[in-house]
Amino acid sequence: MPRRRRTNITRIPLPADQLESKIMGMLRGLRACAKLQGVAFVFVGSFGQEPNWFARPRPSRVSDVCMREFVTALAQVRKECDLLPVPA
Repeated sequence: MPRRRRTNITRIPLPADQLESKIMGMLRGLRACAKLQGVAFVFVGSFGQEPNWFARPRPSRVSDVCMREFVTALAQVRKECDLLPVPA
């Protein structure tokens, strides 16, 4: 089995409020996402080399179209930025 290459992933770490504004900025003009009020972030620590965090729409029950658009916007933001973990 071939080894995986180590890749250096450099993303700009941003606080949760700036990440939320980036995601919501992509979804503002969409009629299907009019019910969307914000984003809830969950940081689950670092497993391996990359920090793991997840985002959920608020309210949690949104239409399927809005959820697809939300996941697309989240993926785009995750490529560019990372969540700045809050010190405990």
